[in-house]
Amino acid sequence: MEQKNEENVYIEKRIFVFSLFLLAIFIISSILLSYFLLSDKILEINSKNITTEPDLPVYENTDNTVIKDTKTYMLKEYNGKIGVYENEALVYTLDTYVFTLPDVDKKLLRNGIVTTSKTELYELIEEYY
Repeated sequence: MEQKNEENVYIEKRIFVFSLFLLAIFIISSILLSYFLLSDKILEINSKNITTEPDLPVYENTDNTVIKDTKTYMLKEYNGKIGVYENEALVYTLDTYVFTLPDVDKKLLRNGIVTTSKTELYELIEEYY
């Protein structure tokens, strides 16, 4: 009789340990799955912050020459971060702090980096983002 009790206790302990093991696996896999699902959403949100502006409008003349709408874009320091300006109006700011950049970039951003190309603007944003 005593041997059966010891066997039952042993089996119950093994079942308990196995249950704890399964619970740990479930928790770890839930955390990993949540991380991967949320990391895609975070990247999607960050990419929306950069590409919210529409492309430059393109107009065609009657003589088939293409005229692009000319705007000036500028990256300049704004409240310690990098501000993105369109025609001297602040459009948005990057989450990059200017004090973390090399001295050359700090000086450029204090004076303002000007471009008329939206492609070049996005390249600059990518460089500092």
